[in-house]
Amino acid sequence: MKVKLLSYTPEPEKLVATAAKLCYSSSDIESLRDGLTEEKISGFINMLASIGHESVMEHVCFTFGVEGISRACSHQLVRHRIASYSQKSQRYVNENGFEFITPPSIEEIPEAKAEYDRVISEITDSYEKLVKLLTDK
Repeated sequence: MKVKLLSYTPEPEKLVATAAKLCYSSSDIESLRDGLTEEKISGFINMLASIGHESVMEHVCFTFGVEGISRACSHQLVRHRIASYSQKSQRYVNENGFEFITPPSIEEIPEAKAEYDRVISEITDSYEKLVKLLTDK
């Protein structure tokens, strides 16, 4: 698996505190950050977590590039609301030569690994035939 941080929100805690302060303060937008010391920010975030006000955490953004995980793993990741995902589309990207992730339980048993490899090879051949049939119209 390869994971690379592509971008992130600078001062994420300060952003969360600022967004939350908008909810709990009569301050105008220009002065929301006034007086937000590290101590106040930390206390504010702890208070937000304790009362379950978590939506303000969604203002923080970290963007990662992830490669080398199974489709099953990526589908488990995209089920969670706290993040937004862009995933390579199998409708638009030809996956000839794509990698399969072999589960460790299969890897450990030579007979299972041989059968898995045979099936993967068969699936790959079928995929390539289908792509050719569908794109040669």
